Amino acid sequence: MQVPRPRLILLAVLVLSLVPTATAGRSPDQPLFEIGLSRRTAERLGLSVGDVIEVSADPSMAQSRRARVTMVWSPPEHPADVARGDLVIRFHLPDLQSLLQQPDTVDRIVVRLLDPTRASWLRDDLNALGRGYDAYTAADLARITSRTFRVITQFHRAIALITLLASGIFLITIMALKFTEMRKEIGALRIVGIAKETIAFTVLGIAAGAAIAGTAVGLALGAVLAWGINAYYQPLFHTHLRFAVITPQALWIVAALAVLLGLAAGAAVSVRLLRQHPLEQVGR
Repeated sequence: MQVPRPRLILLAVLVLSLVPTATAGRSPDQPLFEIGLSRRTAERLGLSVGDVIEVSADPSMAQSRRARVTMVWSPPEHPADVARGDLVIRFHLPDLQSLLQQPDTVDRIVVRLLDPTRASWLRDDLNALGRGYDAYTAADLARITSRTFRVITQFHRAIALITLLASGIFLITIMALKFTEMRKEIGALRIVGIAKETIAFTVLGIAAGAAIAGTAVGLALGAVLAWGINAYYQPLFHTHLRFAVITPQALWIVAALAVLLGLAAGAAVSVRLLRQHPLEQVGR
């Protein structure tokens, strides 16, 4: 069985020195390189398609070459790349080798398969050749580069759990104090003949309503804070990645916990108050 021949896509990621062509003094007859810039690079340098610049692998601009921007693309962004602020430029391979004066040398080769299900097979086959390189699938690279963020995610979950437990204890305490202040009113209702079950369901309803209202206020505050964080950091790092987000899963978890804690607080207070005699509750 023949394996589909892969297409090779060569991508060079460099941090180069760049200056406008007006200061370089190069001959206009010199052939131009054709280069592509990532969106973040183009925005940081103030360049667009058609602009001509000088590029060099040496900060002193020795052996610089003129290049014309022929493409500005938006590559998939990764959180690990946001803070580094690298300038990403894509060259044709012969131009890059000429600029670096390192023929037949590459640091990274991206192989795009016609049949992606064979990625693991091709990785194992290439690594078995033992030619002084390491082959990875896209899933391997995603897993390796995301280890730090998995640790950070677990840390954030731990903080969120502690926050929820602390807020739950605070909610139960507030509910207990509030309904304890209402013991005279509850006692009066019992004296005039209101059933214990009706009072208990009323207390539970008030507790659940207060929990839902508090949840709505908290979510609104969280949404405002998330918007403010993204509005500040996205322009700062020239990225569309969101630094704070409220997920539907988090929303449902918070709402469910708030209602459960509210009902638990209402039930605890109801049991405590209804055990007392009505006359004792009204102070007689």
